[in-house]
This record gives sequence, structure tokens and C-alpha cells, in this order.
Amino acid sequence: MNFTSPQFAGFMLCVGIALLPAASIAQNQAATPTRSPGAKPSPSISTPKYTNEQLQEMASKLQDRIHNATDQVMGRIQKQESDLYIRFSYFDKPNRLDPNTYASQEDIAVWQQSLQQFRGVAETLQRLYADADQDLGNALVQQRINPALTEQIKNELLKTFPWERIRKKNQLIQEFIAEHEELLALYDKNWATRKPGPSPFEDQNLAATYQSLKEKITATGNQIEGEYKAMLQ
Repeated sequence: MNFTSPQFAGFMLCVGIALLPAASIAQNQAATPTRSPGAKPSPSISTPKYTNEQLQEMASKLQDRIHNATDQVMGRIQKQESDLYIRFSYFDKPNRLDPNTYASQEDIAVWQQSLQQFRGVAETLQRLYADADQDLGNALVQQRINPALTEQIKNELLKTFPWERIRKKNQLIQEFIAEHEELLALYDKNWATRKPGPSPFEDQNLAATYQSLKEKITATGNQIEGEYKAMLQ
């Protein structure tokens, strides 16, 4: 999800331009004197309250304020997304799927702790997305944008979020964490029986469970990568 893209910049420009007609109408209405019934119309033409240059400047300032509000909210989300992806990349490596790359059960415990931290980051990110509506509204108000425009601007900004991909990615992240949790528990429980090589477990049922988990984690990891690539387009 790229909020510095030309498409988003174009949206910001359109917001400002779209407000110009309304502002022009408002200023012309304000500048037109009222007449009592039966009075003759004035031959003079009222001077508009704002020039076109002033209206353009007003629209530009509005765009800046919208951008500041968006940066405030999206900055938190993007920081959390970056942290989440880094933690995901730590686990999305072939050596995480090989029990012989762990030096001891204490090493496994360290990775289990890292996995819980990974889950915590994912849950925080989900809350940020869930609160985006309220947070954007508050940020726009703090930028002293006309309350009559705030709701409309907020709704248009929310439309730029790829919500389906966000929900899909969050779901896949939860599955990825759960699968790794099961794999690390398997390593810990069967630490004494593992052996070097591509088939570290002799027990057939255990070996089948291990192979199934490896395949699930690899497939889920590939899907997550795909969602991230799509969100960045």
C-alpha cells in the first residue's frame, strides 16, 4: 500500500480541485446582495470575495492539511507494517524448517519467544487498521479542517486502503505464526530423537507431521509474500 504513489498524489490534488467549485459558489452567493420584493436590480456587478488565485491557495493549504493528517495515521501503520515484515522474514527462511540448525532447546525457547513478539506486532497492526477510521477523523480535525468536509475526506481516504488484501494478509500471518508455533513445539518435544539429514525424525508419524508442517509454512509464506507485493503496487 503506497501512500506516496502518483495515484495518491493525484487523489490529493483532486480533493483540492473538487472543493473549488463549492467555494466559488459560496463566495458568489455571499457577495450577491439581497433585494427586497419589487426593488430594482442593481446595475453594478458584485466583486467576488476571493480571486481564483486565492481559491487555488486555499485548495493547496487544504491538500497540505489532509496530507499531514494522513501522514500522522499512516506513519504509525507503515512503521508497524515494516516491523511485521522484518519479523516475518526472520521466520520465512529454510533454516527455520530444519531442527538441526537449532543449537539447543534453549535456542528453541528463544525462537518461541520471538514468535510471541511477532504475534504481538501483528495484533497491534490489526488494531491500527481497525482504528483507522476514528484516527483519520481525529487527525483531520486536529488539522483544523472544516468539520463539514472532514467526514467526506475521511471516507475518500479510507477507500484508498486495499482492505481485502489487508484482511487476507492478516489472516495468513496468523496462520503462519500458528504453524511455526506447532513446528517449534514439535522440535522441543522431540529434541532428543532428532538426527542430522533431510529426514530428522525416524518415527513415521512424526516424520509425516514434520513434512506436512514444512509444506504448510512454505505455502503460507509464499502467499504472504504475494499479498505484500500486491499491496505495494
